[in-house]
Amino acid sequence: MPVETKLRHRAPRGGSGRFKIKQNTIASQQADLLRLVRARDGLSRVELARSLNLAPSTVGIYVGHLVEEGYLFEGKTAARDFGRPPTILALNPQGGRFIGVDFEARNIMAVAVDFSQRPLKEFHDTIALADSVENILRKIEHAIETVGADDSRKVLGIGVGVPGVIDPARGIALNYKHIKGWSNVPLVSRLAARFGVPVFLENNVRTMALAELWFGQGRGLRNFICLGVRSGVGAGIVIDRQLHHGADNRAGEIGDWPCLLATGNGAGGSRPGRAFVRLEDMASFQSVQNWLPVPARPKPNLLVAPGTEVPVEALLEAAKAGDKTVLGILDRAAQTFGLALNQLNCAFNPEKIILAGVLTSFGDLFLRRLEKSLETFSPPSGLPPVVNSNLGSFNGALGAAALAVHEWKPVPH
Repeated sequence: MPVETKLRHRAPRGGSGRFKIKQNTIASQQADLLRLVRARDGLSRVELARSLNLAPSTVGIYVGHLVEEGYLFEGKTAARDFGRPPTILALNPQGGRFIGVDFEARNIMAVAVDFSQRPLKEFHDTIALADSVENILRKIEHAIETVGADDSRKVLGIGVGVPGVIDPARGIALNYKHIKGWSNVPLVSRLAARFGVPVFLENNVRTMALAELWFGQGRGLRNFICLGVRSGVGAGIVIDRQLHHGADNRAGEIGDWPCLLATGNGAGGSRPGRAFVRLEDMASFQSVQNWLPVPARPKPNLLVAPGTEVPVEALLEAAKAGDKTVLGILDRAAQTFGLALNQLNCAFNPEKIILAGVLTSFGDLFLRRLEKSLETFSPPSGLPPVVNSNLGSFNGALGAAALAVHEWKPVPH
C-alpha cells in the first residue's frame, strides 16, 4: 500500500480521538454548568461564565444547547438599576429523571426524582434472610422498574447506595458480611445492561451523607459527618463539600472499630473481666436485637424468639413506656457512640454530626443520651452540634439519586 494511502487510513483515527476528547471536555463543562445552576439559584450567563472561567460566548453556546435539549429554561429577568437586566437560568423539571436505590441487609429503598431533583415516587421492599444474591439483585431491578414506571420523562441515570466495601471504578460491590454470598457483585454492568443508562455506585452511608449535603442537615456546610446506623454502622465524611473516600474506598468503615466491653467476673471471680468487641457488635440495630433478652422476660410485646426481630416501632413504644431493658440498651449504644464520635470529632473537626438510620426513630430519647455521652468524652475544645436527620428512611435513596444527578453528563452535539 502506498505511503499516502496509509496516511489517509490513519488520519481518521487521530481525528476521531481528538474529536472524542473535545466532546468529553464539552460534556464535562456542560455538567459543571448544570451543577452550578443546581447549587446556586438565579444565575445568569455572565455569572456562569465568570464562575466557570469560560468565555461568555462559549457559555452562550452551552446554554443554548441545554435549553434546546430541555435541560434548562430561561426564567424571569433579574432586577437591575442600570443596563440590560440579565435573564435567569433555571433547571427544567421535564428534562428527565434520575433513580436512586439504597439497600442493606433487610431493606431496599428506591426513589425517582425529576431533573430539578424534586422527588417523584418512592418504593420500599424487604430482604429476607433466605434471599440469595440473585434474588436480591432481582428485587433491586424491580424497585428501579417500579419507581421508573408511569412517567414519560426519560430516565437519564441510576445511582446505587451499596452496603459494605465497593470498587466504584470497576462498578463492583466487593463484600458485605450481612448478606450471605455478597462478594464481587458486578452491579454496574448488570444494571447498565438491564436499563440502558449510566449507573453510578457509592457506599450507602456516603449516599446518606450526600442526601444531607444537598437536601438535609448538611446543606450549606463544608465539613460534617453523617453517622449511619442500620444492620451495620458507618460514617459518611464530608470535607470541603466532597465525600471522603480514602485510599481504597474504606473511609468511614468504622463498624470494625474495637470497643472495650465489661464481661462481669474475671477468672476465678476475683475481678471484672474485659474484652474487645467491634463497634457494630455494640451499637448497630442488629446488636440492639442481640442484646434483647430471651422469651422468658415478662413484657409480651418484646418477647424475642430465636431468629426473629423486634420491630423498631415496638422498641420505641417500650422505651416511651419506660421499659428498663430497652432504655438500658439505648444507654449502652449511646455510651459506645459517644466514644466513637468523639474520636471522629478529634480526627476531622466537623461543623456538625448528623445521625441517620434506625436510631433516629427514637428521637430525643436517644439523642439526649448520645449528647450526654459525648460531653463525657469531649476534649476541652468542645463538640459540634449533634442532630438527627430529618430526611426519613429514604435518605440514602435520595442521596443515591443525587449521586446520579451530579455524575451524569449531557451528550453534546
